[in-house]
Amino acid sequence: MKAENSNLILKGLSKGDQIGGPTQLAKILCESIKSCKSFDKDDLTKRYLKWWENDAFDTGPTYASVFSKIVMGTDPDEAVRQTHKEFDQNTAGCGPAHRCAPLAGFMNIPSTRLISIARQEALITHQHPDAGSGSALVVMICRLLLEGLSFQETLENISTQPELKTILSRVKKAQLSPDGYILNVLFSAFYFIEKQTPMDKVFNFAGSSNYCPVIVGSIRACMKSKF
Repeated sequence: MKAENSNLILKGLSKGDQIGGPTQLAKILCESIKSCKSFDKDDLTKRYLKWWENDAFDTGPTYASVFSKIVMGTDPDEAVRQTHKEFDQNTAGCGPAHRCAPLAGFMNIPSTRLISIARQEALITHQHPDAGSGSALVVMICRLLLEGLSFQETLENISTQPELKTILSRVKKAQLSPDGYILNVLFSAFYFIEKQTPMDKVFNFAGSSNYCPVIVGSIRACMKSKF
């Protein structure tokens, strides 16, 4: 599959990734799509598991919990359900949105499929629907930007899409915060993108957890922005 734009997004993502986990997971996702010629949840899960068993770092607690259970023999879907329950349903993190952005750059995958794929990919680790919807929002923003829309035109377009307009509306009501809750991460990322904030200041805001800069980097790459 053509991956030039995915490589562009991956480069931007890595510029926002000070720790490295999201970049490694995004690379694994790209490798799976290239190998399978499309999104294959089972193949990607196996690749994520292989990384977990060998070189994993900076995965976040949800990913770590799910794949620790899978290693012990738990069915992957059941591992996600158990983690969601053990975490008191607090699995609405930004991990899927971090790793899934390059999906938008595989232009052979129709835009009509991106939302569904992003949500399926998120369910490999995060059961909370906000995690999947937030990831889908990032992927669609990146795709529309690659197609030539401005950032504001992209948000206006998405505000009319039945599958994403609700999550976008909720993001706009979230908080400027360095925490990892996906709605706050996206609100913060959009704030810095709209303000054209230099990346060093975004890093300072995010602190050691570095949640929103990864999203800023991915989206800015699609805008052909300077870092």
